[in-house]
Amino acid sequence: MKKIIVAMFTAGFLISCSIQTKPVALKRRIYEDVPLNTVLKNEIGDRLITVGEEDYQDALKIIECPEFKIPYAFKNFEYPNKKGKILPLSSITDEWLLYYNKEDKKGTGIIYYYGVAVNKKDNSRIEPFVSQVGYSIFPMKKVEGFKTKPDIFIDNDCSNCYKQEFIFNGKVGNNLKFVYREYINDMARPAFNQDLQYDLNESSVVGFKGLRLEIIKGNL
Repeated sequence: MKKIIVAMFTAGFLISCSIQTKPVALKRRIYEDVPLNTVLKNEIGDRLITVGEEDYQDALKIIECPEFKIPYAFKNFEYPNKKGKILPLSSITDEWLLYYNKEDKKGTGIIYYYGVAVNKKDNSRIEPFVSQVGYSIFPMKKVEGFKTKPDIFIDNDCSNCYKQEFIFNGKVGNNLKFVYREYINDMARPAFNQDLQYDLNESSVVGFKGLRLEIIKGNL
């Protein structure tokens, strides 16, 4: 009788934790690190401006994380995420925001996600969880000393994101030299690297691929 009661309790616990989840897609944005009409003062080799397009998502960064385990499916799973880990918002339920990285899978034979759940009505309820891939069961655990803060997750594996850099490369006579570099998936593409040179006698405005810079002074 005792074993039956334990089995029934465990089954009831898992069913009560089974929740319907909805995936949250990454967001896309275009960015540049220098606002319009900004005066720049740069030396040889300095990056003047970076523009690009990237996928991102609201995220939580773990800032305090003691060692602990979470009970799930008759086992105790050691929580692998450590201080400094950034977890994107990947799923939502009626009650919870679920932050976890879909690429972080740990387990032998069976694959698991480890993340952080935040209650929608009470965002002070922040609880680590573990979930088996393909299941809507997220056992959570209140952990003393576990702390997070809001952050932004950038998808470095994005196959169609890009970054462009415009770099000052020196002055020869009245000619200014620049290097244009283009990256995809944070990797430089040699075919999209280009050395550029502009004669200030012709114009004080230089431009390339939509970028326009007015040269106020070109002394070295």
